[in-house]
Amino acid sequence: MAANKNSITSSIVYVFIMAVLFVSLMSGEFANASYMTVWSGPGCNNFAERYSNCGCTAINQHGGYEFVYQGQTAALYNQDGCQGVAHTRLHSDAGQCTGFGWNSIFIQC
Repeated sequence: MAANKNSITSSIVYVFIMAVLFVSLMSGEFANASYMTVWSGPGCNNFAERYSNCGCTAINQHGGYEFVYQGQTAALYNQDGCQGVAHTRLHSDAGQCTGFGWNSIFIQC
């Protein structure tokens, strides 16, 4: 009976370790996701917002931007709600410190 109890305990410990490892790996994946920082301006100054969520997000500042590519591409739309045809697609780091007209971003995860 003692051997059976040790086997069950070992199995529980193994499952727990695997669960912790899985959560750690998933957290690392999202911690390194692509993101876009936008500034109210003029240029890349004053109030900033960072967008990193998967899917569609409204862009509220239009003074300047920086996109940091970390594996997830982004599509930028001139219309709200990622409607219509994407105006620009980002597949690498990009940025400019002048105004832009995009109103929404879709980060593909």
